[in-house]
Amino acid sequence: MSFVFPNEVNVTWSVMIVLYPYITGLVAGAFIVSALYHVFGRKELEPVARFSLASAFVFLLFAPLPLLIHLGHPERALNIMITPNFTSAMAGFGYIYTAYLILVILEIWFVMRSDFIKRAQGKGFLAAVCRAVLLFNTYESAESKRIDHRIAKILAAIGIPMACLLHGYVGFLFGSLKANPWWSTPLMFVIFIFSAIVSGIAVLIFHYHVVSWINGWKVDQECVRSLSRYLWGFMIVAVSLELLEVLSVAYKQTHEWEILSKLIKERLWLTYVVLQFGTFS
Repeated sequence: MSFVFPNEVNVTWSVMIVLYPYITGLVAGAFIVSALYHVFGRKELEPVARFSLASAFVFLLFAPLPLLIHLGHPERALNIMITPNFTSAMAGFGYIYTAYLILVILEIWFVMRSDFIKRAQGKGFLAAVCRAVLLFNTYESAESKRIDHRIAKILAAIGIPMACLLHGYVGFLFGSLKANPWWSTPLMFVIFIFSAIVSGIAVLIFHYHVVSWINGWKVDQECVRSLSRYLWGFMIVAVSLELLEVLSVAYKQTHEWEILSKLIKERLWLTYVVLQFGTFS
């Protein structure tokens, strides 16, 4: 009888590993847009403030799904909670994700409490659900609204570094792979954060137009122009960091560059140079 040990199995990363950092990036980017309104008072972003927060919540629910599918045994993901290992970088995602999910749920509760109260006044299943969400407290006043807004602002402020940590952690995980010289760089953490903001703002603009078109709403052009300016600003930084990462390795002319340059010129020319940089994707 022969045995196969875990270190003898070659596990190939699938497209699910690609989707995982992409979805977490959308979470962080959408939340940053919401925080720009709630924390920094960017009034022109008010039309998408709550929409971006709801988008971050939905993306957050599906963020671990690609990893769970890739595991083959999704139920084993609960082991990081049952038998915690606080020094594990992989398990760290579970702790960060859980804390961030709780924070986003709390912020949605305070931001949308007035809407829940209005819907709870009626009858039916939806009204009953809203009353349960409100913990059967439908009282509202000017003072309660002020307190809700203040708490939501505090939660949004706390959520900014947590959003960066959620996606920056993925960059840290990829950047800690010593076997891959292209990834093993301190810039990977920062690159992931800025690319997350870029992808989050871009998908938010797209979803805002689609939802407005479906519901027959008028698109706020000033809001879209402001989002576009933020998108260009963060994209310039993200592209600059990506170029600096490659140029620094090219300038040092280490033995790793012989392999990387061949990859860029041949196998990755279309996907990396043409599609990623040429089309600003």
